[in-house]
Amino acid sequence: MSQNGIGELVAPLNENTTQRQFMRHRLVRKVQDNTHFLAMTSMVCGLLGFPHYLLDVDNNIWLAQLLTYLTFILVSYNLLLENGRNNLAMLTMSLVTISLFVVQLSPYAADFNDTASILRASGQTGLHAPSNSWEFIAGGVLACLIAVSYLFQRHHYVAASQGMLCIAVMIPLIPLLGLLCGIANPYGVMSPLTTLSGMLCAFGLLAKQASHPPMSYLLLMDDTGKQIRSSILLLSICAILLARAGVMFGDNMRGLPLVVLVSLIAIIYTLSVTYYHQGQVSEKVLPATDMDFASQVETALDNQQFFMMYQPQVDFKTGKLKGVEALVRWRHPEKGIISPEKFIRVAELTGLIVPLGKWIMQTACAQAAQWKDHPVLGKIEVSVNVSALQLKSGTLVEEIMQILQDTGLAPERLVIELTESSFVQDDGENARLMHQLKEAGIKLAIDDFGTGYSCLSYLRDIPGDYLKVDRSFVMELPGHNKAEAVIQAIVSLGKSLDYRIIAEGVETQAQADFLKSIGCDIVQGFLYAKPLEADALPQWVSVAQPETLT
Repeated sequence: MSQNGIGELVAPLNENTTQRQFMRHRLVRKVQDNTHFLAMTSMVCGLLGFPHYLLDVDNNIWLAQLLTYLTFILVSYNLLLENGRNNLAMLTMSLVTISLFVVQLSPYAADFNDTASILRASGQTGLHAPSNSWEFIAGGVLACLIAVSYLFQRHHYVAASQGMLCIAVMIPLIPLLGLLCGIANPYGVMSPLTTLSGMLCAFGLLAKQASHPPMSYLLLMDDTGKQIRSSILLLSICAILLARAGVMFGDNMRGLPLVVLVSLIAIIYTLSVTYYHQGQVSEKVLPATDMDFASQVETALDNQQFFMMYQPQVDFKTGKLKGVEALVRWRHPEKGIISPEKFIRVAELTGLIVPLGKWIMQTACAQAAQWKDHPVLGKIEVSVNVSALQLKSGTLVEEIMQILQDTGLAPERLVIELTESSFVQDDGENARLMHQLKEAGIKLAIDDFGTGYSCLSYLRDIPGDYLKVDRSFVMELPGHNKAEAVIQAIVSLGKSLDYRIIAEGVETQAQADFLKSIGCDIVQGFLYAKPLEADALPQWVSVAQPETLT
């Protein structure tokens, strides 16, 4: 094995893997977003089970139960504040629970506790009713684990916190393990209120960090995660069967379920933590920060936080506006404007680029159609970028045709921009889609040419109209001999295949002069105009090209 351990054995993330991971993360995120409901239910159970000091119970047992429920209530209340502070309903409910807590402490709550006493005692009925002391041990251990795990979580000891919470969730299951092993009430049964309050509190804490390792390894990983989950299930069944066999052929050990529980914990720890860090997995997990960022992108799409800007493209020969490229931006309510370089990569990895790309296409086409009465903007083309993942969706052509029909935009005014990577390892399907778009009158452009997997075969097979020279070459002009040679070769190649050449990223007059001299047809860049919002574009036209309006 390599000294680097996991580094050389882990496969890089790809679109399919991260899409499945994000779908699982989305489910985890839904649970995280509703943690305050888990906390609220835990608090209500804890308050109903809160032992009143007038009840006829042993003082030590009463004090132990008091501390147990106080732990559940305080931790749950903190979860409630952290996750529901902006939710008016949650704040209202928190005030109700505080009032209920005050009532519980009053001497007049004895009658109120009659129902709660029944609920507390309901788990202690039957032939083998455990004593209160055994219930205290179970509830007390559960409360201690939750309290310590909460402190560890606050101090960012995530792995240790998750391990304790896994044990806390399993503690109420020990009687069930005992039943499976043939031992009735091995150490006592917690009342339903203690069980519910403690488990809900533990689940709430666990949900907060379910998208962080090591828990994320179990929940989010694809193939390796499936192997780990299956292994845990299989080994857990084997552990229970072995314990049952031990009961049949040995002494009736009351501590046997506890041994089984420790074994299960060891299995989970070995497979989810040690197994991963030893480099025995075959995949990575998308970092939690990227998962959270992708969730923000999804929320932004739902809340209409994205908006479009349009960068003019000028014809080199006539100097007139030829078209605009539609560029998406994100207006974050807290961080301000976020450029696409920061969110497109995550959107493509997680599959969110498909709904986002559809929104971009719909918005750009609708805006271009609204310009139909403008003497200049009503004639120009609008270019929209389409990702390789949108091509794989299988519905791209139908969606574009439906958008054109809904918006009333003429097909010849739409330009679809595709990167070279869209045609790498293509089985011919993408080329077929391009021919369908071309037959419908839509124009095609190859974006960022020269920076990816340049291959002459797809230039031959794709019915393209435009070839865009990447800005990374343009920024080195003029004076860089190799950059000049590359661009001249691209222009010559494109012209021979009947492509019109678009140079993007032009910022200086010297760059523009060189590109015009070698035969570039269209130019785009800050020298002519920065990306503009739709309302500002008519004003730019009236100032920069007044002759076109006459």
